[in-house]
Amino acid sequence: MASILAYLDDFGKMKVHMDKGFYGGRSNCFYASSDDGFNIKLVINGIEETDNEIVYDLTTPTGIRFGVDYTVWEEHGASTPLIMRFIVNTNQFNERFYYSGNDLGAIYNKAYTDFAIWTPVASSVILKLRINEEIKTFPMIREKKGVFRIRVEGDLKNASYTYLVNRNGEVVESIDPYAISSTANGKESAVIDIQELEKIKDYEVDKLKSATDAIIYETNVRDMTSNKKAGTTTNGLFASLCEENTYYKDMKTGLSYLADLGVTHIQLQPVNDFATVNELSINQYNWGYDPLQYLTPEGSYSTNPNDAYARIKELKKMISAMHKHGLKVVLDVVYNHVYDVSSSSFNKIMPYYYFRYTDSAHLSNGSYCGNDIASEKPMVRKYLLYVIKMLFELYKIDGLRFDLMGILDVETINEVVKLVKKIKDDALIYGEGWDMPTLLDNENKASMNNAYKMAHVGYFNDNFRDIIKGKTSDDQLYEKGYLTGDLNLVNEVASCLCASIIGEDYLKKFDEPYQSINALETHDNHTLWDKMHYSNHNEDRTTRQKRQKLLIATTLLAQGIPFIHMGEEYCGTKNDFGNSYNLGDGVNQFDYDRAIKNKHIIDYTKKLIELRKAHSGFRLKDSEAIINRVIVTNSEDGVIYYEINDSKEIIRVIINPTFDKKEYVFEEGFKIIFDEDGNNSESEDIKVAPLSLIVTRKENKI
Repeated sequence: MASILAYLDDFGKMKVHMDKGFYGGRSNCFYASSDDGFNIKLVINGIEETDNEIVYDLTTPTGIRFGVDYTVWEEHGASTPLIMRFIVNTNQFNERFYYSGNDLGAIYNKAYTDFAIWTPVASSVILKLRINEEIKTFPMIREKKGVFRIRVEGDLKNASYTYLVNRNGEVVESIDPYAISSTANGKESAVIDIQELEKIKDYEVDKLKSATDAIIYETNVRDMTSNKKAGTTTNGLFASLCEENTYYKDMKTGLSYLADLGVTHIQLQPVNDFATVNELSINQYNWGYDPLQYLTPEGSYSTNPNDAYARIKELKKMISAMHKHGLKVVLDVVYNHVYDVSSSSFNKIMPYYYFRYTDSAHLSNGSYCGNDIASEKPMVRKYLLYVIKMLFELYKIDGLRFDLMGILDVETINEVVKLVKKIKDDALIYGEGWDMPTLLDNENKASMNNAYKMAHVGYFNDNFRDIIKGKTSDDQLYEKGYLTGDLNLVNEVASCLCASIIGEDYLKKFDEPYQSINALETHDNHTLWDKMHYSNHNEDRTTRQKRQKLLIATTLLAQGIPFIHMGEEYCGTKNDFGNSYNLGDGVNQFDYDRAIKNKHIIDYTKKLIELRKAHSGFRLKDSEAIINRVIVTNSEDGVIYYEINDSKEIIRVIINPTFDKKEYVFEEGFKIIFDEDGNNSESEDIKVAPLSLIVTRKENKI
């Protein structure tokens, strides 16, 4: 390490670290000098000694000015730049430098472009502008609140840029976190004329009357068409999911397949710029949970990664194409961490501000990705709200799924809901509500434990997953759930079918059904089919197919919001790999041959979707309706009776996870509207085949 390091950690307070290899780490005198000739003698208030260094607590008789470079000296002549460190995390700093304006980034006009960047710790910033391959530089002007800005005359519609930021004794080059797009691999931010996006026609999709009307299908832009059998002219791109009427043999593919399935929402794995794929190579693969830029779309999904307009136009066209076919679009966003702090524009422009740190200056790592975004800080929250607002306004998306939402804070998520509902009142906001070990008080985490504090936010229901399917961790793959063979869990199923708003404390998770995202399979962990390779390895393929259908049916008929992962509807496999985030197309892509082989299960899934849409009792919109209208009971042999007494009809669902055929006699009027194959038989002979589910109905005379 350097012989001496100096940090400004609060107003008037400084820490200096001296290496014991340099004069034993001892000094009796310190002072700071600024580049404009201002000198301050520092006062030693305390000393802490470790094996390798001595740390001095110093105070400054006069204040340290922001926007000025300082050097700290000690009595033997060693010096070091003063680093603005934890002072940026103080309330006083936030009060002094919070910027309420909405003009950060590059705002294009045909006659000029305004550039603005927030970096109170910088002493100077230079705009480095590339125009037709010619580089020009422009010193920016520091204004109030630590904002640097410059207006550059001329039409910069196709220009790109970076910032040269002088802070903490060094000059770093950074892209703009507020940029709408960039060149390949995030090398330079792009000036964007957003009217180019506004020219792309969008289509209205019918509003949801209730969030529980949603049926979510998760897929990946690349996976849906990377298989050459998809029949698209391009593969794995935004443009590929714009192509209509594509087929493999007699099966619809790509966009046509999604539209034909009957779901209401397509959740796309990350489409924002991620770091671990070279955008100029087609041979690399990653799901994208390693964000580089939060707003700029991923270039590897574009036909021309170096064309900053191509990626944004093609993303907009893909979303528009889905809207045209009646599909709403949810984006999976990763706002809890970045791929690499040191190279992040957040760190380059404002070190120590955008991330959480321990008192000993170590990064919080509740995400297990090396860092956690400090969403609770005012300018971080403002930034996230800006990004989300732009996603909704530019691309007309219909919802957000937050990766590791428990890293973020309650107030930020509530502000997101407030913002989004003003733009699109039926938008879905949901995420992973796991309680992550980030440096944030438990009561402030946007986790499932605090669901009661966040109205109209959904959470992946791990009770539903673990009770119905069985646990998912690699060391728990052999554990069974209710529908994979553990009938001892039958008493816990009622809560699962009622969106976890009823039951014992350990089962009751939510206040309202729209908070429960019912997913038995997501991109994470093993697929349902692969899970049964372990938990049901002694069963033949036909038996496991019956279980697969039963698992899908329970997901689609339970109260709450159902969620289906790509491939779940055709017994998709990842060859027993769980976390296949970088395992390539062969493992992750949509398998059209397998889909054709298991088409009967796809058809069964479609019928279930139609059934859910046709009967409002399966999608009750509030807890009062569920408590008053739903009764779930079970028999000693593990069979579930799930009754919904709706205003026009009484529905009885019988779930038979046993190997025995069940026969029932109901009062007059009940007929089977959905049998083990999904057919409406209208039969009054109530029989339930082994490992299957039937739905019966009679008109309600009340």
